Amino acid sequence: MHDNFKIGLQYCAPKQTLTQVAGKLASWKAGKLTTAVIRWFIRQYGIDMNEARNPDPAAYATFNDFFVRELKDGARPINEEADTLCHPADAA
Repeated sequence: MHDNFKIGLQYCAPKQTLTQVAGKLASWKAGKLTTAVIRWFIRQYGIDMNEARNPDPAAYATFNDFFVRELKDGARPINEEADTLCHPADAA
């Protein structure tokens, strides 16, 4: 798809409605479908589930639950040097 067309779609899209729909889908408890989406997301974005307290994708009832999953202690140590900046999120 041409980049200008993609950009144009973003300006025309009903942003508030899309945001509301995405929020509802992310909190929807859909059992095996939710697990399938989470598994796809893990593969698509190379998420290391060994860092998660519960590495089983089926353990998360919603995508939101997966998105805010707890990590194992020490999985992401924070650099405590005074002259560094540390961001608490993936892909930031």
